[in-house]
Amino acid sequence: MGDLVLKFVADTLVKNIRPFDLVGRWGGEEFIGIIRNTNEKNLQELGNRLRMLVEKSYIILADNKLNVSISIGATIVRGDDDINTIIKRADELLYQSKRTGRNRLTVG
Repeated sequence: MGDLVLKFVADTLVKNIRPFDLVGRWGGEEFIGIIRNTNEKNLQELGNRLRMLVEKSYIILADNKLNVSISIGATIVRGDDDINTIIKRADELLYQSKRTGRNRLTVG
């Protein structure tokens, strides 16, 4: 069932981003997205739209509706960033979303 949920979330993300953005499984049950040519306001709007699309959708499993939700940490690349600082900050923001109630977006 875990693989079915991961596929469902992945499909929802991929189908609702722009063609030149990237999203993929990062490990375990985490995904990473690279959203190009954006600002913090647009990133917030996209993150909340994706979060709500997953929340309002469901999987039918043995005649039962299975709802899932996602927590998101999102950040904008800064001038002094490298790949490690970007991922570390996004990961910290993700865990902040989880700590404050899940099914949330934290941008920073």
